[in-house]
Amino acid sequence: MKVHRSHRLDLDLPGGKAAQLEAYLSDPTRPLKALLNRKKIKQAEDGRFYYISRPYSLLMFRIQPEVIFRSCWTDAHLQIEFEDCTIRGLGNLDSLVMFCCRATIFPRDMGLVAEADLSLEMKSEAATVWIPRGVLQAMGEKALQLIIERLEKRCRTGLLRGAKGWILECT
Repeated sequence: MKVHRSHRLDLDLPGGKAAQLEAYLSDPTRPLKALLNRKKIKQAEDGRFYYISRPYSLLMFRIQPEVIFRSCWTDAHLQIEFEDCTIRGLGNLDSLVMFCCRATIFPRDMGLVAEADLSLEMKSEAATVWIPRGVLQAMGEKALQLIIERLEKRCRTGLLRGAKGWILECT
């Protein structure tokens, strides 16, 4: 079973010029520390990052993703791709759920655009779990919606705040 969503968010940044925003995004550490909790993100030398999200509730579960992802600036956009994600808090389902995310953030005059492709998939061994497929599907859809809401909030607050601060420093 797999659920998938694509999402796009246009972020207005009055006065922001594409060249300034490109300079901001070109060092992945800047926008990532604006998007995520600075204290929880760890950077490796090879462009990989490790992050443990704060827990959140989904039905009767309290889940907490742990993510290893790669981020790089290429072709005038910031690319973020999850390489490994473990979701803690699902009990016996922890090892059966795979979360994938690929996101891009790119500049435009007066703003940023963030796009993401997200999916949750149950491994084939999950067939041994006695939860009706419809319930699993609904849980997956709800989980993706919660993730999208959290990402949007982080973009609208931290990412915009970081980009505005960068523009002020450069002017």
